[in-house]
Amino acid sequence: MLTKLYPMVQFKKNTWEIDEFDCASMFLLEGTEKAMLIDCGMGIGDLRGAVEMITDKPLIVVITHGHIDHTGNACQFDEIWIHPEDQWAPIPQDIERRRWDVQRIAHRQKTCIGGYYTQFNLYPFDIYEDIRPAEAYPNKPVLRDLYDGQEFDLGGGRIVTAYECPGHSPGEMVFLDRQTRTLFCGDALNFNLGINAKLAPTALEHLKKIQAMSDQYDDIYNGHHDFRALGMPLDDDCLPNAIALIEDVISGKAYPCQMPSFWGQDVPLTRQEESSHPNATGQLMDRLTYHRGRNIINVGTPKKQN
Repeated sequence: MLTKLYPMVQFKKNTWEIDEFDCASMFLLEGTEKAMLIDCGMGIGDLRGAVEMITDKPLIVVITHGHIDHTGNACQFDEIWIHPEDQWAPIPQDIERRRWDVQRIAHRQKTCIGGYYTQFNLYPFDIYEDIRPAEAYPNKPVLRDLYDGQEFDLGGGRIVTAYECPGHSPGEMVFLDRQTRTLFCGDALNFNLGINAKLAPTALEHLKKIQAMSDQYDDIYNGHHDFRALGMPLDDDCLPNAIALIEDVISGKAYPCQMPSFWGQDVPLTRQEESSHPNATGQLMDRLTYHRGRNIINVGTPKKQN
């Protein structure tokens, strides 16, 4: 039996953060008629079963972007909404890569705790039983196109609006819930931001659009809680600092640096973007790391050809 023992917290009325064992965060929003699930994580356990323990309302499943740690359990649902530019990858993606990521995250967390506790299993799942290959899901979800400005009416005045915010992925989307004044941003914003699928000016333009909407939300929740506590929003300085740093990168006022990664090794000063990851520039990309305060940004730049 697949685990349903996800840590969960209700942080606003009819609004939950579901923690996929430190790998990713999913969000459940409930209206009077329907519910919405934002993202499907790396694909550990019985996500659908966990959602059904909270609500039995008809469910809308939306995906912020098509990366491996946000679509993993999408096959547990009949249909998902995802931007067309992020529909290129299979769902779920490579099981060995997913298991490797999960193992590395568990190892990282044990190292953070340290000492006597590192010998114990921190999580209530089995990496071989609870993370399943694509063959375990013969019925794939129907993919519905998600577009800028699309609205989802959950009932009771709870209308969630999707907005494009590309940069981390070509089809990255954010979701604004005006009723609770909450913005759900996936990986479009965090304190360790990767901008590798669009050039920095495009990402900057959309982040500024999100900032211009700040009179409509009080809190921003991203798709991982590495830089925030479970159930707590990103700190208010994350977005303005990210915008300022990207502006300095574009203007040449910021300089790349070498930073330790969260996997325990140094990140090279220059990293070539994986060729398997399509980007809207159509160019081979280098990734350079920039740092200011708590904000770390990896920016893709066109690779110089010999």
